Amino acid sequence: MFSLHSKRLHGLRTNLAHHCQLYLYLLLALVSGILLPIQIGMNSELARSLGSFPLAAAISYVVGGSALIALLATRLVGQPDWSGLAQTPRWSLFGGACGVLYVASSAYFASILGTTPTLGFVVFGQAIAGLITDHYGWLGIPQHRFTRNRRLAVGCLLAALVFLMQPG
Repeated sequence: MFSLHSKRLHGLRTNLAHHCQLYLYLLLALVSGILLPIQIGMNSELARSLGSFPLAAAISYVVGGSALIALLATRLVGQPDWSGLAQTPRWSLFGGACGVLYVASSAYFASILGTTPTLGFVVFGQAIAGLITDHYGWLGIPQHRFTRNRRLAVGCLLAALVFLMQPG
């Protein structure tokens, strides 16, 4: 009897720990999302001051890269396995090139459209690319089919964009 009760209690604790970890990740993702418009505003102001969106993006990358190197040096996130670099697919090394386009273009478009419409279209583009990537399981991502609920979610995002672009 005690053993069965103990196993159930352990299962409940494990389940609770899993849910707490999931909620922590969701909270951290939300905080990351909150930081994006702040980053766009900072980069947009830097670009206006410099008269160059590409230079602003380059400075952003230098500062961000320096922060990442400092984080790695602290070993707060563990020690990376540099030997894995030899086995990684070469195409995976070009993710930073996508980031350059995002950082430079979002700073530019925010200065014209504003932060909310810019991020609205960024999120819509991310959702479309994410749905396609998930549906086909591209780039090593687990496959998740393009279901009716996912189509409905994209429709809601599109409706939100229509409202965001309305004057007044």
